Amino acid sequence: MQQVLCPQCGAPVKFTSAASVMAVCGACRSTLLKDAESVRRIGEAAEVLEDYSPLCLGAAGAFDGKRFDVIGRIQLRFDEGFWNEWYLWFEDGSDGWLSDASGQYAVTRRRKVKTTQGMPAFEDIAPGDELKLDGQRFVASDVRACQAGGAQGELPFVPGDGWQARVADYRSLDAFLTLDFSDGPQPELYIGKAFDLSAMQAGSLRTPEQVEETAGRFRGQIKALDCPNCGAPISFVAAMATHVVCPSCASAVDCSGPTAEVIEKARKVQKIRTTLALGAVAKMEGVSYTLIGLMKCADPDPEEPSSWIEYLLFNPVKGFVWLVETDEGWERVQVCDTWPSHNNATSVRWRNRLYQKLYDYTSRVDVALGAFNWRVKAGDSTRITDYKVGTLKLTRELGETELGWSAAVPVSPTQLAQWFDRPELSKQRAMPAGDKPGGYRKWAKAALIALVFLNFDNIFEGRFIPAVIGMAFLWLPALLADKLSGEDE
Repeated sequence: MQQVLCPQCGAPVKFTSAASVMAVCGACRSTLLKDAESVRRIGEAAEVLEDYSPLCLGAAGAFDGKRFDVIGRIQLRFDEGFWNEWYLWFEDGSDGWLSDASGQYAVTRRRKVKTTQGMPAFEDIAPGDELKLDGQRFVASDVRACQAGGAQGELPFVPGDGWQARVADYRSLDAFLTLDFSDGPQPELYIGKAFDLSAMQAGSLRTPEQVEETAGRFRGQIKALDCPNCGAPISFVAAMATHVVCPSCASAVDCSGPTAEVIEKARKVQKIRTTLALGAVAKMEGVSYTLIGLMKCADPDPEEPSSWIEYLLFNPVKGFVWLVETDEGWERVQVCDTWPSHNNATSVRWRNRLYQKLYDYTSRVDVALGAFNWRVKAGDSTRITDYKVGTLKLTRELGETELGWSAAVPVSPTQLAQWFDRPELSKQRAMPAGDKPGGYRKWAKAALIALVFLNFDNIFEGRFIPAVIGMAFLWLPALLADKLSGEDE
């Protein structure tokens, strides 16, 4: 380790890693460049946004049996949000990176390869594309070009003005592969695995109180958040997110800078009725989660349209959890750290269970209110594919720049009432396992077509009774469900 004095302010600055070429002074934010014999100031680093991450400089952990220290951070920003890349220094003198994005973590280390021939060009990669490396099948999960939004501590390169990272992430079970095109058309390869913060030394992480005190601020400059468009208070999300949607006027507000800025003014606020309110607190398995955002989503299928509400809950240590409310009931949804494996065209395998494909549909955001860890807006669409086994469901979510998987379990009304300490919620009906709004009707319609086809000769000859009886068995459950839903409203 080398320690020098900052030439700008005189504060001590450490160079822990032999691979570090720059460091950011913690006192004055001067960027210091290290060469063979000296350290010189080359500018001032941009502020990083203190977010909800429990990680910090000086944190320690272990990966593949080797201890590491967190010695640097670069924050990468794109139109919808940002994520952190933490620079790691291992006890054996090697380095690596800890990716920190919306509560999901992965440790990767640079892998030297003899040739990158056969690798796709960055412009040709799309989420869902496949890549084989050493016989292992990887699937592209995230493809982005982003800018350096700020830096802390030590880094092995200098992200100068206008520096752009061009990266494509791939997943295979718990394996994580990154193709980094930042330095040219031929990628650098980084490979590793999904990472659980239980492998970190708990005492070296930020406490929940420290996270809530600093998250969403540039060194505390945003102390409260009133909507810049209408003045309504939205302070309940000031410590938890970078983008919020005003509940009063539906203006989208960027709170990631020194001042809150309106980024999109809504023409009209669509009033929606929700069972749960922003700011509500749920206690799940002894952990308190705050409801910080909600979205009304819809499947715009012209034949069988449907809609539902998605609630985003947050805890500073455990991260994010989703609750989904449909006409049939509730589900608890969590992003998958380990991905399923492809079995065949109609099934996937995850955690030793075989999930069968249900259906494909579109999820479109109609209304978004509250706080989110990415920039969400009305009209955003995602292609969804659902799989299920028993009462468990897996969902594949494909957007323009990313692909993700999430796992859902049904939530009983009694359980929901206990979580939110609201006994009246126990009167709601439970969701049929693995069902989506309109799912039964689509199945019934397909069965009806088959019924008509199989009874075509009978119908043509005037024998309608068998077909009518079959149609009654198919459609009476759907009509009864509609009647019950109407009575509940």
